[in-house]
Amino acid sequence: MQREACHPRAPVSRFASGLVVVSWIVATARTARAEDPVVPPESLVMIPADLDGIGILAIARHADVFADATYEHADGSDAIALAPGARIRVGAIGFLEGELPLGYGFQPGAAALGNVTVGGGLLPLDSHLVGLALRIAGPTSPKLGNGMATVAALATPRIADPELFLPHTTSAELVADWRWRGDASWVQAEVGVAGWWQPSPLKFLPVLRATAAGGVHVAPWLDLTASFVTRSFVLASDQPENFVHSLMLGMIGRTSRGQVAIRLEVPVDDRARNANRFVVGLELRGR
Repeated sequence: MQREACHPRAPVSRFASGLVVVSWIVATARTARAEDPVVPPESLVMIPADLDGIGILAIARHADVFADATYEHADGSDAIALAPGARIRVGAIGFLEGELPLGYGFQPGAAALGNVTVGGGLLPLDSHLVGLALRIAGPTSPKLGNGMATVAALATPRIADPELFLPHTTSAELVADWRWRGDASWVQAEVGVAGWWQPSPLKFLPVLRATAAGGVHVAPWLDLTASFVTRSFVLASDQPENFVHSLMLGMIGRTSRGQVAIRLEVPVDDRARNANRFVVGLELRGR
């Protein structure tokens, strides 16, 4: 009789136990979903839109601090330079930034400030035209002496941005960046139209600059880059060269807090190449 009385309750007991187990599994899954962070797949971690190129106009962020350190060499001329700066956001897509370079020439044995550079522009990241800026630089260097020799040595090898160290020169440049972003690579074009006001018989020198750059994503945090930079003086008269070219190779690594860019700039025109000129640079950008 006792055995027969147990049979009706056995299925009910198993059903209740199963219901308890299922409820525990569901509750555990819900807790895990609420507590565990969502980890996106690797393909979503690599965001080409958040990657600066290797040109003049940084296009990834509206607000950051940055510093560019370079070693520059030519026959009879060696110098190091540090160009720190900062950028602040203005509105939804605008920004203002400033930069004050400092250099030291080994042959002159003197340190000198470069040109104070300020700029402002727009970063419409939802478009292929991803950057537009106006940069203005004012001189701090003396006209004569070892300090002037230092900034002259620093300006000569720099094809992309000689305005930072041109001796006693005021400049204004309008810069635009166009970017195509792909899953495996990116392509960048940068153009600039500048005017240099110098203490010389010419007084005013118009300058054109163009950069064609590209990069390949080799890891979610690393890109390999190459760019060709040319500076043109075809709008000016009595210039020894109409074009000055340079090839730039680099690597760009990034984290959630910023990026690091390493570059090697070598001239490809005969006049600069014969002097064994080159520039090695390290740029840091952080939020």
